[in-house]
Amino acid sequence: MFGFLRQKRRLGQVSAKPSLPALLKLVRVLVIDDDPNSFPIKALQSEGYSIEYWPNVENVGRLENGEFDIIILDIKGVATQWSSQDGLGVLEHLKKRNPAQIIVAFSGETFDLNATRFFKLADETLPKPVDALKCKQVIDGMLETSFTIQHFWAGISKILAADGASDKAIRAVEERIVEAIDRNGKVESAYFHALVKTMDHALVLASLTESILKLSGH
Repeated sequence: MFGFLRQKRRLGQVSAKPSLPALLKLVRVLVIDDDPNSFPIKALQSEGYSIEYWPNVENVGRLENGEFDIIILDIKGVATQWSSQDGLGVLEHLKKRNPAQIIVAFSGETFDLNATRFFKLADETLPKPVDALKCKQVIDGMLETSFTIQHFWAGISKILAADGASDKAIRAVEERIVEAIDRNGKVESAYFHALVKTMDHALVLASLTESILKLSGH
């Protein structure tokens, strides 16, 4: 007589998530704005937030591969050397490469924010001028709603599907990640390289997987 096969766990069943104080020790925030005084960096750092500041887009490679968990990006005067569309061009590039990258659109422009592609593509908006309390509310909201296992897995699935991976292959990746969680292990970028078209995609997938492992308690 055959017994019932035990179903393997899905990522949706991994419910562990660090508390907000614990998340603050894990999450890396980058502010990109040509005005060094527009964002209350020191005030938030004193509250435990890990924040780096760039006056402009200094290194696209560091942005592409998910080094920063949350990017707070201005629309003007930050990326003219990279794109004729300035901040919008960078935002579109990052979202195309890594759909799970969390980006907050930060601008003092007076046009209708909801009517622009820049603000529509972003995960959240933060209009200037802004105070420390409002910034804290937005970042904490992103940690609650977007910095989740489900968010990062959706990004992984989207990249794999765009590269032609079958549902079976995507399910196998999910099983590999769950196994890494259960065994307190890792999933190296070399594993993903066999599944996607470029090493760049493999690096992004490895970074997203690392975020999932961090959220699971690794």
